[in-house]
Amino acid sequence: MYAIFEDGSRQYRVYEHDVIDVDVRDLPEGTQQVEFSHVLLIGDEKKQGSTRVGQPWLSGVKVVAKVQNEVKDEKVTITKYSRRKGYRRNTGHRQRFMRVQIEKILC
Repeated sequence: MYAIFEDGSRQYRVYEHDVIDVDVRDLPEGTQQVEFSHVLLIGDEKKQGSTRVGQPWLSGVKVVAKVQNEVKDEKVTITKYSRRKGYRRNTGHRQRFMRVQIEKILC
């Protein structure tokens, strides 16, 4: 069974026990689970015709995930340059993500 859910401005297709990176969110200290309730579609590849599509979301369906840790993406360097002006600026950015493991898809 798989599900497609929306988190922030992104959509994720997940199976049970998948590990994905989602945007960091403020959670209370000691929180071990996160629920994603904006499920767009669920389906089973083994059963023909068992796909359910929400308009826009499916009611009563959610994806439960276990929080593993917080990770950082690769560094992105930003360079600004103007020729013949002596202007050069270098900055960098590392995006933070929350790594979660999908435990259940509750229908």
